[in-house]
Amino acid sequence: MYLDALEKTISKDTISFDVAEKYLTLFLGQSDWDAHIKKLWKMSGSKNLTEEQRKFFVKKTISCAIMLPLLEGTTIPTPPDKLLFWCTAWTQFNEKDWFQLFKENIKEDIKIIKYRNEIIMLGVVDPIDVSPLTRQAFNWLYNRAKEISDLNEDNAKELEVKFFNLVKAYGGAIICNMFVKYQSNINRVLNLRSGYFFEKEIHKVYKIDEIIKIKSTELQKLNQKYVKKITILK
Repeated sequence: MYLDALEKTISKDTISFDVAEKYLTLFLGQSDWDAHIKKLWKMSGSKNLTEEQRKFFVKKTISCAIMLPLLEGTTIPTPPDKLLFWCTAWTQFNEKDWFQLFKENIKEDIKIIKYRNEIIMLGVVDPIDVSPLTRQAFNWLYNRAKEISDLNEDNAKELEVKFFNLVKAYGGAIICNMFVKYQSNINRVLNLRSGYFFEKEIHKVYKIDEIIKIKSTELQKLNQKYVKKITILK
């Protein structure tokens, strides 16, 4: 379970390959991260480090590469894996506790996942195009992604699924409100390759009880045959 892997990152002070690959892809983009992480580990062997020091170096490097675009506004190079190897030579590398910063981000994500599960269990609109609010929310998300991203046939379909899931989870009102009232938050979204960064902005604006209240009100106004109840196993 993905949540278990995130919680292990916090409790064990370690980054599993699955977690590293997930976040490198989310923050930097698609690449052969398996090969690049192995190359990074091999490179660490030439630094006269103990095995524990090598593990710390790799963990710090992965964390730094992930967090630099978000915290420092670092431009993501092409291909994105270059950042994984460049960042170790930059002054910022030794100026911050990058793994601690990465863990703080993970803690936020764990909280958001648990909140999202609560929100989903209220029910989801299915299909989302039966409601003007959810339809508008999806269209605004997708059109925003088209404005700032290079979409092709393959990644456009993948993005559609991610946005459908985001709208189902939060409903139309919350997402539409983000576009109408909180444009500055939308402008801060690091990328729209998924709903990940948009979702984080939602939780910067709204408390969980506010989200639950807004979505519950939205669902109550709909024909209940279009409200699907979801059970999430814990």
